[in-house]
Amino acid sequence: MTINLEQRHMEPSWQQLKLVKVESTVALWSLAKDYIAGSRLLRFTVVDKDEQKQTASISWSPIKGTMCGANGIVANPPKSGCLSTGAPYGALIGKLGGSSADIPDSSTPTAPYGTKRVFAIGTHCVIALGGSEGGPLYLTMNDSPDGFANHSGDLHVLIEEYGT
Repeated sequence: MTINLEQRHMEPSWQQLKLVKVESTVALWSLAKDYIAGSRLLRFTVVDKDEQKQTASISWSPIKGTMCGANGIVANPPKSGCLSTGAPYGALIGKLGGSSADIPDSSTPTAPYGTKRVFAIGTHCVIALGGSEGGPLYLTMNDSPDGFANHSGDLHVLIEEYGT
């Protein structure tokens, strides 16, 4: 992705794409957007209001009795078999491409999802998509697939875009 010198010194003019409720108990990956095209910036922000401007939680629980925010539990290393090894246990993560049923292939020592892009979001994240990137956008809590039965809570995430 190329950004000219004038763009480099300006704050992007963000356009709201979607406000998504990520429910930690519903599915392994929650579909946030059917398709995101490349050549753009995406900004993710956990918000404390839902679509009706009602107060929304900014924390969820990966295990009964343990609450954490979207940044996860820093004191605990990610459990073996987490969906993302690049994010703390319980953190909000995203994936571009693939399906709602994707899990890491533990037999492959390279990137866990091959051509799919998995990334940590936390409470705030900006990612750049190249022109050839694109696909469905998914969000979830970072945990091992068998840990999802212990989850509770949800987060509201504002997704914004800036086309380059």
